Amino acid sequence: FHIDGSLLSNGTIVVGQKSTLRHTFTQENVNTFATLCGDDNPLHVNPEVAKNSMFKGTIVHGIFVSSLFSSILGRSLPGAVYASQSLQFKKPVLTGTPVTATIEVQEVSDKKKGILATMKTVVTLEDGSIAVDGEGKVLL
Repeated sequence: FHIDGSLLSNGTIVVGQKSTLRHTFTQENVNTFATLCGDDNPLHVNPEVAKNSMFKGTIVHGIFVSSLFSSILGRSLPGAVYASQSLQFKKPVLTGTPVTATIEVQEVSDKKKGILATMKTVVTLEDGSIAVDGEGKVLL
């Protein structure tokens, strides 16, 4: 995984800083995730069934797509702890389709136990449309 951009400026988290990650989920990735989480819906794991669905192919679990946010945060802000994450699944992500996950710092506030950073979290498809939209909060 290669992260572009930084959520930090001179070692400090700053409003407006942004990081992105491009990734393509393979069918093998999706099958492994389905085994690990127990969600073996045929729309995710059975190409024969999925090709006859409204999606015309297998789709990646929305929560699996959203895990890209954790990848960015874990690599960009070592030691950060997720406090919350809201998600809206706007469009399906077909297996084999490149996506870009983006996190942008929206707000930074001092708390008793550290700094709370609120971030816009978005996954876009190649055409720029939004697949996943949300907001994450991390404690630093």
